[in-house]
Amino acid sequence: MNTTTLRTSLEIDESLLNEAMELGGTKIKKQAIENALKEFVERRKQKNLYDLFDSDEQLIDDEYDYKSMRGGEMRE
Repeated sequence: MNTTTLRTSLEIDESLLNEAMELGGTKIKKQAIENALKEFVERRKQKNLYDLFDSDEQLIDDEYDYKSMRGGEMRE
């Protein structure tokens, strides 16, 4: 991953930042913020995947037999 850094000045709720540092197990503010951003991005990516499966579109064919594919026997 190609990374570049951005120097910025932000006003952040100090109690929220302290809680994030405590929960994240870090004493470095920068690391707590980076961890929070990484988690945010990963959760949004997961949500996008979940949204794909939460659609009305049928993703699996009704005729698909997963039991036969894994060698199991069909019960009637």
